[in-house]
Amino acid sequence: MGFKEVLEEEKKELQSVKRPYETVAFLIFAALFVQQAFYLVKGFIDFTSKGWLAVGNFTNANLQGYIVRICGIDNTSWIVVILVIVAWAFYWIALYLLVWNYAAKNHLAKWVWTLYVAFGPTVLFVPAYVAFIAYAYRGYLVRFAKKVVSEFKTVDANQQFPEDQA
Repeated sequence: MGFKEVLEEEKKELQSVKRPYETVAFLIFAALFVQQAFYLVKGFIDFTSKGWLAVGNFTNANLQGYIVRICGIDNTSWIVVILVIVAWAFYWIALYLLVWNYAAKNHLAKWVWTLYVAFGPTVLFVPAYVAFIAYAYRGYLVRFAKKVVSEFKTVDANQQFPEDQA
């Protein structure tokens, strides 16, 4: 299937009312992505016209911390500016390959997870990958929890453990 067919299929899926949360997640994701791209382009224009890349614009754009740190190395150097743009592109390619593709192949809510991993870590104050791993491996975690509960139920409440004895 070509790129155009994939886009058409995704468009139809988002316009259907089967999973409205996916459509909402896509719209929020698109708005935040456009915001990041705008500030990245604005920072590049500021660099070419004023000779510096405004770090404040990057922090306003919700850019990932490592990209802002790269910019902070030397925001007067062309090499650093190019490195920032390459790092930003690498981040989005990695996000597509590792999160969006994984979620799509495993029939998970791909736009919701991509939105959360890209922009959501500050919402719940937990690293996004922890929540994604918990969701992706929820079957194993549920089986583990069931085993713990069943073992807990088998323990007699009146049983004396060696630690409790004097």
